[in-house]
Formats: sequence, C-alpha cells, structure tokens
Amino acid sequence: MNKNGGITFTVVFEGMSLNYGESLGNISELKKLTRENKVYTYMSRQALRYEKFRFILENERCNLTPVTGNEQVIQFAKEANIKEYPEIDLFGYMKTSGQGQNSQNRTAVVKITPAISLEEYKNDIEFATNLNLAQRAVAQGIKANPNPFQLEQHKSLYTYTVSIDLDRLGRDFNEKGELLEEIDIQEKINRVNMILDAVKFLSRDIKGRKENLSPLFIIGGLYPIKNPFFLNRIKLVKNEEGYGIDSKLIKSTCELTLPDKNKVKDYTLIGILEGYFANEGEFKNLLQGSCGSIDFFFEALKDRTKKYYKEGTI
Repeated sequence: MNKNGGITFTVVFEGMSLNYGESLGNISELKKLTRENKVYTYMSRQALRYEKFRFILENERCNLTPVTGNEQVIQFAKEANIKEYPEIDLFGYMKTSGQGQNSQNRTAVVKITPAISLEEYKNDIEFATNLNLAQRAVAQGIKANPNPFQLEQHKSLYTYTVSIDLDRLGRDFNEKGELLEEIDIQEKINRVNMILDAVKFLSRDIKGRKENLSPLFIIGGLYPIKNPFFLNRIKLVKNEEGYGIDSKLIKSTCELTLPDKNKVKDYTLIGILEGYFANEGEFKNLLQGSCGSIDFFFEALKDRTKKYYKEGTI
C-alpha cells in the first residue's frame, strides 16, 4: 500500500449568507475578507466541520464524543478513543494532562478549508422588525414597540477543499510515534464513506433557513501524493449563456506530472450537476470517461477508496 495515499477534492456550491460574525449594534455582519480591493464572504472551516459531523450524527450510527472541563479548558475526555468515536479519528483532538505536562495531540485526518465566495459582496442589507410579536403584545394590553434589526445578505457561489489522509485514518499514535490502536479495514472504508456522504448531502440551518450546500461541481480523486491540487484553482467566467468555471486553470493543473510519472488527470474525477454551468461540455471533453454526474463522482471515489484499503493500490 502506498503509505502517502490521500483523497482531495474541491467543491463548488451555491448558498446565501452562510456565516455571521460579531454583531455591531443591531446589525448582524457576515464573515468577510478582502482581496484586490474587493470584499468576499466566507463560511469558516469550523462551521463546515460542524455541519459535516452533524450530518454524520444524524445519519450514521455514531457515538458523540464525551468532553470534560477538568483541565480548566473544554476538551475531549481523556478516555475517548478513535475506535469508539469517529469524530476524533476524523477531525483530531488535543488532550491536556495537567499544568506543566505534555498534551496528547492528533492532527485532523480530514482537513477542510473555509468556503469562500466566488462572487463579490455588494453590501446588500435586509431591514426587519419583530412587528408581528409587537402587535400581539399591544393587543394583549402590553406596551411594546417593534425592535428593528439589520442583516447583511449575500447570495453567491462558494468553493472549498477537503483533504483526507488515508494512511493516517483509523490509526492513532503516541508522542513517540508508537501505534496505540488501529481500526479494521472495513471500518476505515465506512468512515471515508461517512465524509463523502456528508459532502454530497451537506446542508446548513441558519437564521430560520435551511441552505443546500450540496456540490454543483466537484473535482478531485485519490492520489499517490498528498496535495490539494485544485485549491485556489476555481474561478468563475461569465458569458451570454451564464456562469461557467474557468477550464484553463483546471486543464493546466491536470497536466502536472507527479513523481510516479503519471499526470494529475490520470487520478482525477469530475462531477457536475447537469444544466447549471454554461461550459460543462468543456470538462466532459477534458476528462473523457472520468467526468459525469455528482453521483458518478462519489460512487467512483468510494470504489477507489475500497480498492486502496483492500488491495493496496491506487
């Protein structure tokens, strides 16, 4: 088995006002960043991790990892282990043993970037009040005034990247690098499938809305080296027919030669929700036989994961 095998894929989805930061007075502000004098909104890595694990909890037979506050910080309980609790296997942990003592750390096996908008924020703001509740209170003889508030709003396409260290999944080590425990192969496959299903059907509850964060476009695969190949390679193009994804950046990345002398494209899959992007045909021509529906992408990646763990090949 290639000890450095890893999965990476980059997702494009559509969403609206996905992550709010601190409020200023009665204004709820979106999380934002600036690039080239333009403002973009984003959904944090922590928020994406939360939604993925929420999906796993709701749809898989998975134990919720116990926590403790005994060391003056909220953290996972010392007795929690990766066999019983997939959360700390997938997303890592830090367990402190007391003041002045070393902590036990596990770097996340599933690494997630923030989801950054592909369209500029244009300062759209919603004004609202709790007028109906105030009217009910007045009808009952209670003195009340509606409380006005404002919400920043941004509807956009977003992109983020997920990377999974297949060689580390289901294996835990101490600070000396000694193997503490390891789960069986089938459970490793199941846990990768958990994450893939969470990405495929991702949603978010926020401000009374349920947002669909399922992929409109997804590109990646299982590779012999660990690198988020398509991170920062997604750009929008627009023509009379509508939005498209810049295929030049994708094609250039696919032509990179790996240490095993194969090309990135030899391991790459693409999934597209048919009918959304104006230039979807360019990607079907770019990776003939490896480009299909969203369902095609996930099922093919699950098959490659199973082959990796059971046959030791990529």
